[in-house]
Amino acid sequence: MAFIEDTLQGPRRTGTWLDEQDVVEKRKVKDKVVVKPTIAELMPVVDITGTEAFEMRDGTYLDMVQLTSKDIYSLNEEEKDHDVFSLAYLLQAYTHPLKVVPLNTPLSLERQKISIERQIRQNQTPAYLPFLLKKKQELEYLEEHRTNRDYLLFFYADDERTLRERKTHLYKLLRRSNPMRELRLDQKVHVLYQLNNPNTKPQLDA
Repeated sequence: MAFIEDTLQGPRRTGTWLDEQDVVEKRKVKDKVVVKPTIAELMPVVDITGTEAFEMRDGTYLDMVQLTSKDIYSLNEEEKDHDVFSLAYLLQAYTHPLKVVPLNTPLSLERQKISIERQIRQNQTPAYLPFLLKKKQELEYLEEHRTNRDYLLFFYADDERTLRERKTHLYKLLRRSNPMRELRLDQKVHVLYQLNNPNTKPQLDA
């Protein structure tokens, strides 16, 4: 009777180290990739504090400011030497984590174009129309062919109080060479979005 039951159930598998089927099954399980359910689990930023800084996933805090750029070709040798010395002193005096992030971004002139289009619609003098149309073409050309270079300064700390103290320290170190410009919270969020989506246009001038 037992022989009949074994025959109906088919041949029994015997465990052996030469069984290639077990090797293939183990390989499939090993190569399985676990996909995160949401993008929030991949981002290093987890929250925004009351001081408009960012709490990181590892428990540290991040804040950012924009550096005021200048035309170095219009400076004389003394001014250039002073700026070089100031930046060199910054790297020596500020020993905490620091990151300079340059953003080469498209130029956004949406507000100017909207203003020109409104003037064109409201224009009552035919002689002004060619000048307004030319101005609109210039804005479109600049927006298509020109880019902006913005410099952002990222700095970090283990707590919010230390983060504020380090911001004050950086303000003093860069006050004469490259003054720091405070960013609004929506601009900071847009910068983080821009870093993760390079094809978007930042709104630092908004």
